[in-house]
Amino acid sequence: MTTGVVFTLAMIATAGCGSSHPPGRPNDGPMSSPRPAASPSDFATVIQNGAPNPEDAIPNPGTGKGNPALLAALLPRTAAGRPAAAAVSPAVVALPDTNLKSLFVGLRQVGAPVTGPPECRPWTAGLPSTVLARFNQPGVQLAVSSQAVSSGPDPTGFAESVITGPPAVLAAVVGPVPPASCRAITAQTSQPGGVRPLAIAAHGLRARAYEVTGSGKTPVWIWGEVVRGPGFLVEIRIPVQSAVPAAAMPARLPAITARAYQRVLAALDGR
Repeated sequence: MTTGVVFTLAMIATAGCGSSHPPGRPNDGPMSSPRPAASPSDFATVIQNGAPNPEDAIPNPGTGKGNPALLAALLPRTAAGRPAAAAVSPAVVALPDTNLKSLFVGLRQVGAPVTGPPECRPWTAGLPSTVLARFNQPGVQLAVSSQAVSSGPDPTGFAESVITGPPAVLAAVVGPVPPASCRAITAQTSQPGGVRPLAIAAHGLRARAYEVTGSGKTPVWIWGEVVRGPGFLVEIRIPVQSAVPAAAMPARLPAITARAYQRVLAALDGR
């Protein structure tokens, strides 16, 4: 009998989809939002035992070769066995992205079924989705990864992204706090929820933490933190998961973010 592994690491978001736009111009045109879901268990990939993840074969939609230092800047994978086999490989995408319908970036990030108006995208969908939607231009690069790390008896699944580009782009990607329109999202195209800041960010330059809230059995979908460093942005997003209690996330988030920030700082030093 054929057996398989069902590995629920993250809520898969389609980070790039929709019509492209002229490079160099911000654009808030239509792009796909994280696909709707009724519960965290809906976000899963079935992998046959001993087989590689077939989603790893999706081609990189970037233009040219990405900066190898960005790939080295991502946190190394520490999970082994089935969790490691189920995750797609870390990658660097040099923009412009030539296929905004590709799942390549989205498979390496996490989103939530809470979407809201366009100004909420940096918080609900994450920074890579926002960059692809508004700043899909030469000179911008994304390093993206999703993984599980050993943290006590249970692994914590999370997504990491590192963004480099012109200072004006980095400053415009995300604001210091979620807009008021994102605090309570009740649109018919979104599950009810919202975005609220967390008072736990204390790493690097211009750090800010937040959570994407839900309702009912899922009061929080994502715990996230963004850090502004010299010439880059780092984002860590932890999705709700059955193996780790929600009460542990506010402590685990800044710990992972601190390691990520220091690694990026070291990897890009002297570039």
